[in-house]
Amino acid sequence: GDFANQIRSTLEETEREMVGNARSDQNGLSVKTWQVAREITTQFRPVPWFIWRICNYSLGTSGEIHDINDGMVFGLRRLIYAAASDPYLGAGEKVNDVRKAIKIVPSDVIAAVSVIHAVCRRLASSQFERIWRPILDDALLRARIGWMAGALCEEFGEGRSMLAGFSGRTGLAILIASGELEQARSSLEMLAAGTRIEEVGMELYGCDPLQVSAMVLMAAGCGRDAAYGAARFASINDPVVETAESLDQKRWLASFTICEYLRTGRAEEIAEEHWNALKFDQQELRDEITKQAKLVARRGHEWNWLI
Repeated sequence: GDFANQIRSTLEETEREMVGNARSDQNGLSVKTWQVAREITTQFRPVPWFIWRICNYSLGTSGEIHDINDGMVFGLRRLIYAAASDPYLGAGEKVNDVRKAIKIVPSDVIAAVSVIHAVCRRLASSQFERIWRPILDDALLRARIGWMAGALCEEFGEGRSMLAGFSGRTGLAILIASGELEQARSSLEMLAAGTRIEEVGMELYGCDPLQVSAMVLMAAGCGRDAAYGAARFASINDPVVETAESLDQKRWLASFTICEYLRTGRAEEIAEEHWNALKFDQQELRDEITKQAKLVARRGHEWNWLI
């Protein structure tokens, strides 16, 4: 209905902007790859309308987080209780009152949890679970790292950073779930051999998985900065021109970068500007999150209630 049409036109507009921003030598490739990413995301339908509304209301404005009310999360009660009872996101003890839950869990985290849960549910009804499931688990691990990475920068917040972490692998899981068995098998073999995910995506599916992630963030209601941050992280676009509006884009990019590098044990490669964008301006803060990320990688995400 209306919502499907609205998302379709949002994604078409995003595709035009991304293609318009591509370097001219990439333009032919860019047109094709963004078109593929858009079509796959449109078919996948990552979130239903009421979750788009939560996400767009809470996270849709750059540099701000808007509080959501209990009426908006109607129908998500079980998920909200699980978040509020979670030892990391919430109180660490059973919560089963909506008003109490949305006092405990910040609205940006509720928005992130709702989007992540919706994507997990959409994946759950698709094929080749054996192949995409470990990739989804890795995406959730990255969401945990993202939650830690967003803690210091209040105007950006933990929720956006969770989504940036999650997006590091979601696009790949969606590509695999949307494709053919032969593609899924080949992607498993390529990943096992250490091939980079953008090469797997380009060779087997015709786009970079992060392009799908960018489209998913748009379809979820996160706003343009999120999509631009994802695209820039995939270095599909030229570096952003320094403007006031691009501050959130820089934070999204920083969040993508920090989550990826901490997850792959390359903390020393994170540039000063990315650390600073999320207020990790002291070495001990950087060391602490690096240590925590290693612990998470060993223990697992511990967020099975999200799947």
